[in-house]
Amino acid sequence: DAQVYPYLYAGHYHKDAGRDDQSQEYRLVESLRLYAEASRVASAYRYDTKDCLQLMKHMTTVASLISRDILRLPKNCGGNGKDCRTWERRENAIAAATWLMGFFDSLLFWEEREQSTFVEILSIQQKNCVSKLFQLFSADIRTLAISKIHSHKETGDNASAITEDKMIYFGNPRSKRLTKDSLLVMALSKGKISVREMEMTLPYTGGGRSSRQRKRLRV
Repeated sequence: DAQVYPYLYAGHYHKDAGRDDQSQEYRLVESLRLYAEASRVASAYRYDTKDCLQLMKHMTTVASLISRDILRLPKNCGGNGKDCRTWERRENAIAAATWLMGFFDSLLFWEEREQSTFVEILSIQQKNCVSKLFQLFSADIRTLAISKIHSHKETGDNASAITEDKMIYFGNPRSKRLTKDSLLVMALSKGKISVREMEMTLPYTGGGRSSRQRKRLRV
């Protein structure tokens, strides 16, 4: 559980298996779960600009793949590559939204633990930032997903993987920016999402410099 890459490789496998076949839609949810596990493992590392540069590139690539292959409808399924995916099963959409939250939760938590803003896809200017990806879910799905992650811990009857008959949901976010009544969560719950710098500001820990005074690290 100390390596990111096995989760990424497995996530890519399930993404490719479910991307073009709507009967395999559950695999897209499993892909998001595996990507969330990859970001969870990454968040345990001590951030270092040199050592983590490649890892940050992988997280940016994953966000791009999530947008293109999971949350949008591919051309061979009747889409134009820009349309939001039409989920066959409502529960798959809700679970997918919870795991997308899980993916970002660990990255947000990582910055909070390091008390520095360094994750590229957490910038509101990034084309696959949290607000732009969550906007690809309908408002009702987002509301249900947010309610689920705050109502209980991760659930799935001790299942180790998502299957066609067994669903697992992300729960119990660690980031202070994703607490139930946080500014970011309230922004993600709205019909039209608008996330500003204020919602992404690092929580003040009561010591040292404020987040506005910290140097923003770009990788």
